[in-house]
Amino acid sequence: MASSNQYQSRFLSLLSADFTGLSQFAKYENEHSYLFLNGVVFNEKPETILPDFIKNGNDTLKSIDGDFLAIIIHNQKVFIFRDRHGAGKQFFYSNDIFTSQLTDFISLLGFQCKPDFESLFTFLSIGYIPSPLTSLEGVKKLPGGSLLTFENNKLSVTDLFDYMDYTSQIGTLKLTIDEATLEYERLHKQAIVNRIKNADKVGLLLSGGYDSGGNISALRDLYSGDVVSYSIGFKDNPWTELPLAKILSEKYQSKHFEYEIDGSEIMDLPQIVSALGDPFQEGGLMLNYSAMRLVKNSNELPKVILGGDGNDQHFGTSGKELALHWKFKNNGTQLFQKWFDIAGNNSLFEKDNIFFRSEFHNRKILHIQQSDTFGFTKSRLNKLNSMGYKVPEYKYLQSSPKSYSDFDDFYRCRNYFVDIKQVINEVILFKASKMADLFSNTISFPYMSTELYQFLKQLPVDYKFNGTLDELSQGKGKSKFLHKRYLKPKLPTEITDRKKQGGFAPLPIFLRNGEQRKVIFEVIEKSEAVKVMFRKEKIHHFLQQYEKIAESPGYWFWYKQVQANQIINLLTLVVWWDIFITGKKNIQSLSDLI
Repeated sequence: MASSNQYQSRFLSLLSADFTGLSQFAKYENEHSYLFLNGVVFNEKPETILPDFIKNGNDTLKSIDGDFLAIIIHNQKVFIFRDRHGAGKQFFYSNDIFTSQLTDFISLLGFQCKPDFESLFTFLSIGYIPSPLTSLEGVKKLPGGSLLTFENNKLSVTDLFDYMDYTSQIGTLKLTIDEATLEYERLHKQAIVNRIKNADKVGLLLSGGYDSGGNISALRDLYSGDVVSYSIGFKDNPWTELPLAKILSEKYQSKHFEYEIDGSEIMDLPQIVSALGDPFQEGGLMLNYSAMRLVKNSNELPKVILGGDGNDQHFGTSGKELALHWKFKNNGTQLFQKWFDIAGNNSLFEKDNIFFRSEFHNRKILHIQQSDTFGFTKSRLNKLNSMGYKVPEYKYLQSSPKSYSDFDDFYRCRNYFVDIKQVINEVILFKASKMADLFSNTISFPYMSTELYQFLKQLPVDYKFNGTLDELSQGKGKSKFLHKRYLKPKLPTEITDRKKQGGFAPLPIFLRNGEQRKVIFEVIEKSEAVKVMFRKEKIHHFLQQYEKIAESPGYWFWYKQVQANQIINLLTLVVWWDIFITGKKNIQSLSDLI
């Protein structure tokens, strides 16, 4: 296999070179073996990793808690490993190129950037491109927690945290709920200690919920130094959580900074797309972007910023929809659900009416073992595209089980395949880490520690999402049960007694201003991507329909949210195309594309 041989030779040649291409990596040696490490390791000394790996193999990599990309050369083999959740540097590779930035492919001599249409249509549906696919034809990316190996001219990828690993220790930890609560608190605080070593100033992202509140509460039990907190809200929006974040800041004595999103932030989308690489759009993206810009502009320069990201997903989400799916499947109602879902491909379901609202909830329940589709449905994309392209089934679903032994098994499957492998690894930590990189900030996520992950996966489901099947289906289940049990006595009642909004932006805010909306629509309609991929008259009609929505009150929140999401997905694709395929350079604002 010539391509693997090229890789292997290239890596091995680095041993006698000046490490060009690895200048940002720390280098460690052990006789004739080498470790190149980019990022940070929290639970052990980096210099011990290589000798431990030589002795214990992949078990060493699985035990590391950190945000990093590691390259190991040992016994004429090359190993490339990304941290468990992919919070560190990415790794992209083609037949003869490897890099940690997708934008590097634009300027590489002899490489022609061609769009991977399956990946792009997947993005337009679910807002991201699941690994190992990328937006470029012939280019792959290494998933978080995976090991890529070059051996004997062959390339292989191993998921070190696969489903068998996830389920192998279920029920092995025999703790009472009180014992589990104390152990969870200990592990959370240890994760914070590991992340703030030698810091003279610590930053935190504060929302107003249990996760960020838990971080600042635990931090103040451990650390008496300077704390700087950052919060993002929305102008003229009753859902803002800035008052709650201010309560946390005052109680735990942090120097506090706030910023309110007004919608103008979307004009910076070209900078965001360049930083992310693949087209990506998710309701919390602009929150992360605005937060990291706020950190940079504060001039406080904390050594590390603690984020509460991913904790909802570690415990498991969508308990109500899971329970309803399980009930409908077992009482025969699911046949009607499937029929209604097929009917939902009719244009009648595209308007804000009882049909749209019913199918919105129906799709969530019926397809609960998939990522949420807030973008275009596959049926809609099949109608809009001018290529005669039929969007296939999503590849990321291929490894998911098709049958389940009981409800707990059903719950764990979603927790692993959707909450962890997709939402945490491919969405939440990806966007948070990349936005931090864009502004040269360092962010880390205590709830994502390897020790906490190993601990939580051994617990029974009702320690994570508490309630009977009937209670869950009625929305009366208690999410993050152990987490809230640990923190409820510690946090202000204003935090513990209020239902959290969630870490997403009301997307119509970015399309609210008429002049800005005009720029956005012009960028879309004049783009090369739309000319190549879509029926222009249908895109024009779609955009004009939104004009009516934007200028009229009274639409259902989730209808406007989905419509705005689709437009921003399309806009993101257009910007990506101009950068990667058309080759436009130094684009800072959407105005530069007109």
